[in-house]
Amino acid sequence: MLRYIQDTTVDFVIVHKIDRLARNRADDAAITKAILETGAHLVSTTEAISTTPSGRLLHGIMASIAEFYSQNLATEVTKGMRQKATQGGTPGRAPLGYLNQHHIEDGREIRTVTVDPERGPHLAWAFHAYATGEWSMDEIASELNARGLTTKPGPNTPARPLTIRSVHHILRNPYYAGVVTFNGVEHPGTHEPLVDAATWASVQGILVSRRNGERSRTHDHYLKGTVYCLGCGYRLILQHTRRRERLYEYFLCHRGKAGCPQRKALPVAQVEQRVADCYRGIALTVAQRERIEGIALARLRRQHEANAARIDDLDQETAALEANQAKLLDAYYADAVPHSLFLAEQRRLKAEHAKLVRERKSAAADLAELEQGIREALDLLQDAHATYERSPAHIRKQLNRTLFARILLGPDTDDIRVELNEPYTTLSAGHPDGHDAIEHQNLAQHVAARGSDKDI
Repeated sequence: MLRYIQDTTVDFVIVHKIDRLARNRADDAAITKAILETGAHLVSTTEAISTTPSGRLLHGIMASIAEFYSQNLATEVTKGMRQKATQGGTPGRAPLGYLNQHHIEDGREIRTVTVDPERGPHLAWAFHAYATGEWSMDEIASELNARGLTTKPGPNTPARPLTIRSVHHILRNPYYAGVVTFNGVEHPGTHEPLVDAATWASVQGILVSRRNGERSRTHDHYLKGTVYCLGCGYRLILQHTRRRERLYEYFLCHRGKAGCPQRKALPVAQVEQRVADCYRGIALTVAQRERIEGIALARLRRQHEANAARIDDLDQETAALEANQAKLLDAYYADAVPHSLFLAEQRRLKAEHAKLVRERKSAAADLAELEQGIREALDLLQDAHATYERSPAHIRKQLNRTLFARILLGPDTDDIRVELNEPYTTLSAGHPDGHDAIEHQNLAQHVAARGSDKDI
């Protein structure tokens, strides 16, 4: 309008009310000045404003009232949204995976949030998949799009596929763990969470560990993520080199030549054989298996009994921490704590809470499931080398990640050290009576003995 009246002769600019022209005094003064400079006159159909002193006074009063109304309305809306958040409600539109619903009850409109039956299960899967550490953000986004998951369409926007950025935003949003956030302040929500507290804590830990970003894997191999540098402990990465139309594949230390004492590139075929040799000496007789199973299960049951007492302590620590969180929130709303200090303390308490949740989940693991895990682990050890040799790449990857936390390789074929996952660490540990659980020999040392034909 202002551009139009500058280029066209206009006598009057007519508005219904002054508050339709501007909602703060500064904008009103600037717009009125711009109108008068073109030679036009501002006219209100409901208010007696004019260029006379009394008309200007009325104009100023009405503009100030409009500004007050706008600011007061914003304050009241913010207060209402904050009050709703403190009660666990959802201020505004629920995120993807949830549906805003409303119904009439006793003449009152009741607004609730429910899980979207179409999209919610896919997002729950995304959290649990990412918590395993086996999936990258790019892979999660691709899988969700392959499942047909899209954003919710709006009045003027169609449904769209998920991007890596939107998946990252979803995995960082505490709403999916049952927490409502308003102005940076977190409140327990009344809606149904899509992910449990332990899984949520695991996801956040992985996101922090990958805060420098994730890159799509141009070159993939079933040993990536399993083999590490013996010299410095950094992960070995896959490199491809082409010479005279021939492709060569090597594993190199991720730290690079500058900071790692081990500078030798390891041919992929040699690394594959060295890892396969780790399985060669693993074989259990029936008698050995029964004896080891008895020792391991007895130790597991003793540990489970000790965990039961620890669970009570963890519950008390968690309750005390949650009480501190509630006190902090009350102090913040009483203006006793500055916003910056509140956010820092809230982050600290949140991190401690996540740690307690993870520890409790580990301590409260089902005994029957743990015992089954021991038996399955021993099943693998009975004929591990033959199973590994006849398995395709994706099964070998699973076997390696099941048995080994890390396989550390040096430049020479005998330079190798393995670190086991549970329950193999338990199987490898010594018996309380002084007898080793596995034939007086640590399993990690045994499987690292390249080319050994001795049975465990």
